[in-house]
Amino acid sequence: MSLLVWEIVKWVAVVLGVLLFLLLVVLKLVQRYLLFHIPALFTQLIDNPFRRRFVQKPSVIADRMHLLPGMVVVEIGPGKGNYTKAVAERVLPCGKVFAVDVQEAVLRRLREKVAREKIANLEARIDNAHSFSFPDESVDRVLAITCLPEIPDPVLVLRECKRILRRNGLVSLCELFMDPHYPRRNTERKWAQEAGLKSDEEFGNFFSYQFNFKKE
Repeated sequence: MSLLVWEIVKWVAVVLGVLLFLLLVVLKLVQRYLLFHIPALFTQLIDNPFRRRFVQKPSVIADRMHLLPGMVVVEIGPGKGNYTKAVAERVLPCGKVFAVDVQEAVLRRLREKVAREKIANLEARIDNAHSFSFPDESVDRVLAITCLPEIPDPVLVLRECKRILRRNGLVSLCELFMDPHYPRRNTERKWAQEAGLKSDEEFGNFFSYQFNFKKE
């Protein structure tokens, strides 16, 4: 490839990077005054191959949850389902994953993925994180990747997670700096403490982190 082509590619990458940074800044400013759910289209942009390969690997996220065959898992805001699939594989052969969201468009795409890839132990359903349809102490793990901060009253959501968790169950929260709703780590720790959950393990850094909180 000629030097001229390399220069063009470099400057295109720089311009796209600047535009992405400006979009992120605008979204973060808007989010301060107007809490909103990430649109389904934006979900597709956030969950990209680069992120899954180098930043938040689905296999690593699943490994950190200490999953075992037969477990029941609830994922809040599953997005494209790449992380959901990794979790579902860990709880085979008789475990179950429920992927819940309030956006039918997100779940419709996930159901298409489930059918296409024949993921038998994954069910996508509409549900309210402020009042789950799951019975008390019926779930082993709850997973939320870059979605808890965009839900109004995250402490209430975590209390609901605690309600449905079995004894010694885990809530695993993952955040990414590029997300418009990204909370500082101390903020998420405070939410969990107010919900009555105990810190168990912490992974990552300010740019990308994963916390496990335990129900005792």
